[in-house]
Amino acid sequence: MTGTPDRKIRPLNLSARAAGPEMPAYPEPVLGNPAATLMDSGVGNCFPGLEFDLRQLDVRFFPGLVFSFPGVTPAGPDGTQGAQLVYADTTGDPVFAEDYPWVADLALALGGPAGDALSDGQWYLHAVEQKGRRIELYDISVWQNALLYTPYEGEIAWWIIRLIERDPDPALADLTIELTQRDAQGQPTGQPVTLRGKRRAYLDDEGMISGVYHPGELTASMCSPWTHDFRDCACQYWASNHPDVVLGEMDDPNDAGSLQAGQEPAPGDPLQPASFLDWMRRRTDPARDVQAQTTIDGARPFRYDPYEINLRWQELDFVLQGQEAKATPAGGTLPDRKPPETPQQVYDDLRLNLAPLEYILALRYLYATFSIRAPEEVTPQEERAWPGLAADLRAARQILLSVAISEMTHLRWVNQMLWSLSAALPGELPGYRPAVGPATDCVDPQHSLALERALPEVIAEFVALERPGGEIDREYEDLVTHLRGNPAYPAGLFQLAVRIDSDGLAHYHKFRDIARILAPYEAQSGLYLRTLTEAPPDAPGMPQALDLLDAAVADLREGYRAEAASAGSNAERSIAEARIIAARDRMHALWETGEALARDGLGIPFFARLPGRAHG
Repeated sequence: MTGTPDRKIRPLNLSARAAGPEMPAYPEPVLGNPAATLMDSGVGNCFPGLEFDLRQLDVRFFPGLVFSFPGVTPAGPDGTQGAQLVYADTTGDPVFAEDYPWVADLALALGGPAGDALSDGQWYLHAVEQKGRRIELYDISVWQNALLYTPYEGEIAWWIIRLIERDPDPALADLTIELTQRDAQGQPTGQPVTLRGKRRAYLDDEGMISGVYHPGELTASMCSPWTHDFRDCACQYWASNHPDVVLGEMDDPNDAGSLQAGQEPAPGDPLQPASFLDWMRRRTDPARDVQAQTTIDGARPFRYDPYEINLRWQELDFVLQGQEAKATPAGGTLPDRKPPETPQQVYDDLRLNLAPLEYILALRYLYATFSIRAPEEVTPQEERAWPGLAADLRAARQILLSVAISEMTHLRWVNQMLWSLSAALPGELPGYRPAVGPATDCVDPQHSLALERALPEVIAEFVALERPGGEIDREYEDLVTHLRGNPAYPAGLFQLAVRIDSDGLAHYHKFRDIARILAPYEAQSGLYLRTLTEAPPDAPGMPQALDLLDAAVADLREGYRAEAASAGSNAERSIAEARIIAARDRMHALWETGEALARDGLGIPFFARLPGRAHG
């Protein structure tokens, strides 16, 4: 963007024009512009690996001087930390074109004795003073009756400089800085140089970053794209998102895109597809396909070093859906689908299809969790024969329960989408009615109501359900495709749909983890499975368990109704909060009840009270 002679802003990039008066508002990024050109993509912070490093603005906080901030990560004082003067130069600095007395005095000082002194040796910012407040950039202590100066780390020095105010009066020089040299122990020495001026304005009158900054200067501290580490990378490589561990490119016939329509997942070794590799591993190392290590020290011998990656970056694989790939996989043939085309169809899909689906999956996964033995049920003899059995059971149960809870969260999000739609389109859509559980008007016959133990084939079915490109993923893919960039829908609907869809990949990997954990016990499933059978609804303990489930569903329905009606109503908000808390308490009680029954081999028939649903 640039300014016209009448000082108005004239947008030049297409994304800016698309949001301005020259073009109608356009909800999608404009072809040809990177995402970073969109205003809502700016992160506005100082973490390298993003669009620029905010700290680099402050290297020129004082006109005519350029600083660096060595020691941004504490490594002990060595005398060079803090704010180090790189050079003094007034050439090309727009401040020195201004006609104020302090500017002339500063130019004279830097072009005379002060400039001569600063050109000889290494100088450091010793102190800043503004409005009668003076801060020295040292931790000062007393040792053997003498003052001991320990230079602040560069990060602390930067924060002090960052907090210096800029007085709006351009004629007022309200900032005094003092520079000194240091001896080998970091102690200030020699005659200090004192300069008076004011804090630089980083933006010009048109809101653009000052032209004093050289090309590349604002990204000078950041990592080179794709290639190199940098000075403060806490994640050992990039600060921006990148894979840490990935699934290797293995011959797994059940991976996304490899199944044809209607094809059943092939049996295979669950250990192979669930083996995670270090994405940064050396491809030429004999151990290049070993399991990813769990610590940095353990992984380091097998990884490319920061400088080495400059030469080897092209060996890193693309990662698609968590798995390394040399090329785009060929997709299978998908059945004909009819994605929603209108708000009414979206509403019906959410209420009659997706909400029941989330409810059913949550209970199916919960039943499977009950079928796995608790760690405390392992006998000492079993633990001696199968070391690690108790730990494996604990891990498998925790992972499976976490997926069930995640499906319950999805159920809440689907209801939020429903009430947002109803509120946004009151004349076009019916009023919001909570969709919790497959009630009479909320049943899609394609959703299986089978309650089964966590047998290997059942876990394989769960993997197939959650597989990228599988049944559930395609359900939400249709919805996401319809909502993307569609101005007919309220803000937030698209993001909620994407979050649910994205969680499916996590569920997919979690079920593969469960398969890997339980694989050693497949030949003797009794080691990890209870003798659980779905009980008749009138069996001892079952009416009470089903009453708990019904009460939890009723609490959720009323809680969601009140939450949808809570805009501007404290009373409705209180009702929503109380009923949702009550639902959680009942689910905790249901968990305890289900565990007690499962130890006796009795499984809760979660769907027994559905209309037309016979036991079994």
